[in-house]
Amino acid sequence: MYNLDPQAARKADTTGASITEIGKYIGTFTQAVDVTASTGTKGIALTFQSGAGQKARVSIYTQKANGEKLMGFDALSAIMTCLSLRTIAPKTGSYTKWSNDTRSEDTVQGQVFPDLCNKPIGVLLETEDYPKNNGGTGTRMVLKGLFQANTELTASEILDKKTTPEQLPRMVQALRHRPIRGAKPAAAAHGASGAASSGFDDMDDDSIPF
Repeated sequence: MYNLDPQAARKADTTGASITEIGKYIGTFTQAVDVTASTGTKGIALTFQSGAGQKARVSIYTQKANGEKLMGFDALSAIMTCLSLRTIAPKTGSYTKWSNDTRSEDTVQGQVFPDLCNKPIGVLLETEDYPKNNGGTGTRMVLKGLFQANTELTASEILDKKTTPEQLPRMVQALRHRPIRGAKPAAAAHGASGAASSGFDDMDDDSIPF
């Protein structure tokens, strides 16, 4: 015998679906894969799954081949702050990857960051247009901000040892769709860049609150 579970019924509408809407989500990173572009630029490919079961794949690029840090390093530092992680290191492990040959998700081996996965975290996602190889235009999700899932504190607020979240509502309001560079933005954004700031600049280890 089974009894109706309304929450389970609602989840069936979204399980396996992709996140396509700009907004604030709470969930976990289910995959964090160490990646290196053909240019030598390093980064992490993240798979985020919301509490409703919707998924988004986003990549953050942390440094160039010459060691120069990129904005993605700020985002990674913010993720680590929200998860109370001082250090992460890649380990050999399995993850799923789309295969054009089999037209399905295949399980492969590679370098992954398990410390970033399966822990509650809040993310702010925007949409962004990009040129496709066939000449068309595609749209993808972009990681714009991070916050602690249980407190809604941002990375800088955590590092400042604040207990009341203040930045998140402004950051949510600033979310927008980003057209291809050179096109007019869909909406003006104010202060959204603060979401990616790690807050680690000029801080010694003793002042990190975890």
